[in-house]
Amino acid sequence: MQRFFQDGPEADLYVSLGDLTQDGLEREHRNVFGHIEELKGGRFFIHIPGNHDLLQGDAWETERWSGGTDPVRGGFGVLEREEAALVFLNTAQTRMPADWGGRLDEVQLEALRKQLLAAQGKPVLVFAHHPLPLTTTMSDIPLMRVEEADALLDVIGRQADGPRFWFNGHNHMHSIVRSGAWTCIQTASAVCLPGWRDIEVSGTDIRVETVVCADAELIASAQRTLDRFGSFHRVPRDIAAGLKQDRSIVVRKEQIQL
Repeated sequence: MQRFFQDGPEADLYVSLGDLTQDGLEREHRNVFGHIEELKGGRFFIHIPGNHDLLQGDAWETERWSGGTDPVRGGFGVLEREEAALVFLNTAQTRMPADWGGRLDEVQLEALRKQLLAAQGKPVLVFAHHPLPLTTTMSDIPLMRVEEADALLDVIGRQADGPRFWFNGHNHMHSIVRSGAWTCIQTASAVCLPGWRDIEVSGTDIRVETVVCADAELIASAQRTLDRFGSFHRVPRDIAAGLKQDRSIVVRKEQIQL
């Protein structure tokens, strides 16, 4: 987390795609968000829950433990910026250790639909823990994607008037897939492959780059963390890194077919 907040370039916004805890315990939430509060300073940080985070309580309860991150409430929120609209979705289920697949409720689905309609050519960046089905690596496998997704796919499949992005974690491997106006960007688990994605939105394009923290001390620390975990999808570093095309992309606004 120190690398994420203090050693990387300054950013307007820092986003967690979920699973900051392993077992979802209250003490885990209080501990990790206590560290974040110490490290982030005045930086703008947003967290959306992953399936591990909600193993012991729903999004409202875990936000009480952690203090929450505006504008996300109940795991969901919208942030309007001049250069883009950002939508934060809660796809994680509550207290479902045997079903770690994603779901999206009707309230969030309707909010997403309205946000996409209102964008009027502005880029829309959606952040969720789970990937869309049949997009990024492993999203063809049950429980490794948003399930029961017909209504969601109908909403995102409608004619777009600008670039659309779906950012997710969950499957612990970098992967980037283009599909029409949508670009799906999956980011590896930070304990499998320490690092992050840099996203830059300009007047002409949206750029995504991958930063990998390769120093031996940090890699060893990540391995010690993995060794303490029980049930966890362990992915070797070279596989988590994906292929060359999974590490960066530039989407030019004029390339989107309106």
